[in-house]
Amino acid sequence: MKNDLINRPKGTDGKAILGSDNTTALNNLEKVAMNDLDKDKINDLAECLFVLNNKRYGPIPGAYMVMCTKPEKEWCVAQLNADRAKPFILYEDKVFTSIIEAQKAAEKIKKDRGESAPRRCT
Repeated sequence: MKNDLINRPKGTDGKAILGSDNTTALNNLEKVAMNDLDKDKINDLAECLFVLNNKRYGPIPGAYMVMCTKPEKEWCVAQLNADRAKPFILYEDKVFTSIIEAQKAAEKIKKDRGESAPRRCT
């Protein structure tokens, strides 16, 4: 991701507010998932993800998860993303009726892409 695509909310110059690419629209699953979340807590999460991703914006290689999108009925594969506007990417084509199936799909993506668990380099 290019630095010129990253921007900060107006009036936050010099403050510790994580930027965002603001170019990738939320898909339908992400809109529902992000609907009632606390913006300050999301920013805190994004800051942690930014550090985990070695102070780079964007999807974190090897950081896949399963998110429940409909309680006890539907689970979706997601990838953690260092971006305050979109801290996770939900894959609309990876929705399952079983948490086990979703976990297997997340592991398969990670294996197929040859990614390992994220680690912070020092």
